[in-house]
Parts: sequence; structure tokens; C-alpha cells
Amino acid sequence: MSELPLVDPSAPPSLAEQALANLVNQFARPLDFLRELAQNSIDAGSPRIDVSVDFSPSDQPDVDGVLRIQVDDFGEGMDEDIIDNQLTRLFSSTKEDDLTKIGKFGIGFTSIFAIQPEAVLLRTGRHGEFWELLFHADRSFDKVRIEEPVQGTQITLFKRHSADRLVPFVQELRFVLDYWCEHSDTPITFVDLTQDSEVDPNESADPFDAFSAARGSKEQVKVNRPLSLEADLQHLHTEEGIEVAIGYADPPRFGFYNGGLTLLNTQNTDVLGEFREALGHLSFKVKHDGLEHTLTRDNVLHDVNWEHAMQAVLRARTGLREKLVEGTVKAVAEGEPLGTWHARLAAASRAPGSRSFVENLSDKPVFRGLGDRPITLEQLRRQEGENNFVMMADGPSPLHDVLLQENQLLLEDHPATRELVLATEEPPVFVYFQGKRNIRRADEIYVLPALVDPASLDPMERRLLELTEELLRSAVGVRLKVPMSDRVLTWAPSKSSVVNRLSIRVGDFGGMDLGRTDVLALNGPTNGRVFQRPKPQRFYLPAFMTWRTLLVNRHHPLFRAQLLASASDLQLAAFGLASALLHCEGIEGDSAHHRMLGRLLDDTEDSA
Repeated sequence: MSELPLVDPSAPPSLAEQALANLVNQFARPLDFLRELAQNSIDAGSPRIDVSVDFSPSDQPDVDGVLRIQVDDFGEGMDEDIIDNQLTRLFSSTKEDDLTKIGKFGIGFTSIFAIQPEAVLLRTGRHGEFWELLFHADRSFDKVRIEEPVQGTQITLFKRHSADRLVPFVQELRFVLDYWCEHSDTPITFVDLTQDSEVDPNESADPFDAFSAARGSKEQVKVNRPLSLEADLQHLHTEEGIEVAIGYADPPRFGFYNGGLTLLNTQNTDVLGEFREALGHLSFKVKHDGLEHTLTRDNVLHDVNWEHAMQAVLRARTGLREKLVEGTVKAVAEGEPLGTWHARLAAASRAPGSRSFVENLSDKPVFRGLGDRPITLEQLRRQEGENNFVMMADGPSPLHDVLLQENQLLLEDHPATRELVLATEEPPVFVYFQGKRNIRRADEIYVLPALVDPASLDPMERRLLELTEELLRSAVGVRLKVPMSDRVLTWAPSKSSVVNRLSIRVGDFGGMDLGRTDVLALNGPTNGRVFQRPKPQRFYLPAFMTWRTLLVNRHHPLFRAQLLASASDLQLAAFGLASALLHCEGIEGDSAHHRMLGRLLDDTEDSA
């Protein structure tokens, strides 16, 4: 009887014993040995791998039955020299310099003991000789030559197991097999022979039920499948020796495969190294036979082959982005929700080195405005240059209807759309201003109040407003030296030649309660339709250079106070209201007030 290195409980463990124990127990799940056996079968050139599980219950109560897990390959098999010098000797491997071999470290077979089997039967043959090895629970083994031909290598594991825990065990076995071998280049099949009845996976909350569809059917189910992602949007990219599937999934995952067997599949962005910023928001799987895992098996070795594979992932990202833009444009045209599309575009636009992607995006209608209007980034930038802000709206309203009639762009408001607007801003001169794009809701900038018909004003309001407008005319009015069409204007020395460029209207700002808390007046166009709320500006044109309408808030406390005061002194009340309106706009200096005061004194003298 030959033996693998054993751990002698009566003596301190040797380095070899410690190494063996570490190899056997290195896996997070004991069933991960299935991956190691699959690797060895692929290395042996097997055209396929068959995995099966069976169970023999005990005839005696309270006694465990026997579970059998069998892995058959049809590769080149082993002769006695390979058995003696590679299978049963730790760290002996001829695969060190062959990148077509996955299991470089010669540890595949030892992993089978992680599940603590009662026995392992191995049958193999090569060069006309056939062998059978029986490994015992203590890892000692018997080796005998047999006459029965064996194609490839057949490994059967025997383990005592209770019948009541059989179903979850088989489900976990299938899950582990699917996880490690999901994209194997070599066909891998699985058959469950443990039960005759089928179980509806929807009846159980166990996550492994999703992998038990074949249980009871006793039919082989193919485990491996083409490289793909579980994602709403993905792109498949192939180049010499490398396959990439890249897409969007939440949360992102990153898979690395050699020969289609899983080296690493994780959500941890640390495995991306220098590519974390560029690829961390995406999910991808990359197959490359040059990829290797580290000795600790918690990462992929970051060597030249890894760098080559990651560059291929970046190239695959280009194709994914093209699909993303196409999908967004289609969603805009068909009226679909844009939140998810815009969130993905924002992430792509923020990734390092994505400036050219953003610029190529400029003529694509990836935004949707109210009224289902497709809007390009370039159109958005043009209006931003005129208004100094990007305007959004959360739905139809009379105000929004008027703004649309005036050809204003109103984006459908959504957090992801705001993210995209910020992510696609042009680079500012100073980095400090990055991400400072001014995004405003339309109702934060404009107001469409209910204009009060002058005929419906009471006489006291009408007199106060008429005199206030006369005073403002003296402050901001102009005299025409030549016809108005020539637009040559000078200050007016007398009220007789004054042309008023400012008119006053009265509006209801939402009733008495809302009006009390709103502004005194708003500046609007001469047609009096839409009024703009006061905003800070870097440069102001004097009031006399602009035609506009001041909309006075009928329920503002100051207006109500001046209206009450007008009963005692109309001129003083009008002067107070006119001064407040000039101050409200904040665009006139002391000279305007002086002109207005002079006008008031002249009127007083004339009346005297």
C-alpha cells in the first residue's frame, strides 16, 4: 500500500503535512473540488465531462445512507508513471510552462478530500495499461492494475449522508458546478439520480432550487453555456484569443475565465486595479486562456495577460456604449421612461477619458422635453448659452404650455436626467466650477400669474397705480430725438416728451395666503404673459434701455399698506410704491429716485 503524506497525530506536522492540509482546506466550499476535477479533465483533453450524483439509503433507521458523486472524463488518462509521479505526489506538475493548462499547481485531485469522503475510487488508463486506485478516509490508497479497459479517468466519491439533508446538498452541488463551469469550452453534463420525484423550485425559498430543474428526470442536463450576462443591455465582443461579455447589471460583477472555467466572479472593484474608474460601473465577463488566479485564489494575477484582457474589455465597452446611445434614442422616440438610460449615460460620461464620447453624443436626441420633443445635447447647450441655465419641468401646466409656445426647451425632470445634464457639461476653465451647471425648474424661474383686468380694480387701486406709473415714467422714461425706428435715445429733460418704457399690471399670485409670502413684483415682457422671478446677475442693463412690464403682487403686504395710505395722501403713497418697485428690481441708482422725487415736487408746486 502506498500513501499520500499523512498527518500523524502523535508527531508535530511536517511542512509537507501542513501544505497538504492547506491545499485540502483552502476552498470556501468543500464542493469546489468539482472545479478542480473539471480543470484536470480539460487539461487531459477530454471532449466532454459527465457529472452525476446518486444516493443509496440505509435499510436501518437512524443510519446514514451512501452518497456517490462521480466525475467522468474521456481524455488521455494516466499511466503508472503519471500516477506515481504526479497524482500521488504533491506539487509535482508538468504544466508549469504551458498556458493551455489551467491547473498549474498540481492540486486538483487533493481538493476532493475537502468534503471528507469515506472513500474515493479512481479508474484510469493510458498506453494500454489500466489502473484502479482506492483512496481511504485517511488519504492512504491501494493501487491495482486491472484488465477492464477504461477510457479517460473516472472518479467516484463515497460519503455517508443523511436522507433528510440530501435535497439541499444536491442543490448546492448543482449550484457550485454551474458557478465554476458555466462557460466551459468543454461540454459538461449533470444528472441527478438521487430521487424519482420532481420538486417545484418555486415552492422553496432556498436559492439552490433554481438549479434543481433536472432532479428526478435522470436526464443529462448541459451545464456550460455561451458567454453572456444577466443584464438588460449587453454587448458581446470577440478578438483573437479573448471573449468579452459586457453590460449593465445591478450591482456590477466582474468575471474572469480560463478555458471557460471561473477563476473569479466578484462584486469587489479592487480586482480591477487601475481600471476601476473606467469599468467599475459595468458588469463584464472576460475569457482568456492566459489568465491565472493568484495562489490565494482571491484574485486574478495582474500580469501582462491580465492587462491584455482588460484592454479588450475597454474595447468591448465602446460597442456597449453604441448600443446604450441607440437604446436611449429609441426610448426617447417611443416615449419610454428614461431614468435607467440616463443613469447609464451619466456613468459613461463621467468615466475617465470619456470626453470624446460626450462630444460624439452632442447631436444625438438623448433627452426628451415636454410634449415628447426629442432634444439633443447641442440644443440644450445653445439654450443654456442664452439663458444661463438648463430648464426642467415635472409635467404639463399652463406655464409650461406658454414656455413651449415660446420655443423654450423643458426637459422632463428626473434625478437621473439631472445627473446626465451635469455629467455632459463642457469642461469649465477652472476645475472648481466642474459640476456647477445651473439646473432649474421652470416654475423656479418663471411665473404665469392671473392678470387682473384693470377694469375690475377698485377706484382707489386704479388711482394709486396710475400715479405710480407716472412717477416711474419720470425715473426711467426717455425722450426721442428722432423717430423711434432709428432708436437714438437720450435722457428726457421734461415730462412732455417722455415715452414710458415700463408699464404696470396687477396680478394674483395664487390668492391672499400665497401672495403674502411671494415677491412684491416680477419683471416680464411687454405682452405680460410670462414673468421672470428676480435672479442675481453679473451685469444689469439700466431700466430705461429695456421695454418691460412690472407685475405687482396684489396681496403683497407693502402694496396693501400703500393702498391704505393712499386714502390720506395719494402722492406720497404712489411715491412709496414706485420707490419700492425700483428697489425691488435693484437696477437703478440714486439718480432715478432723484428724478422721481423732482417730478413729485413739480406736481406739488403745480397743484399749489
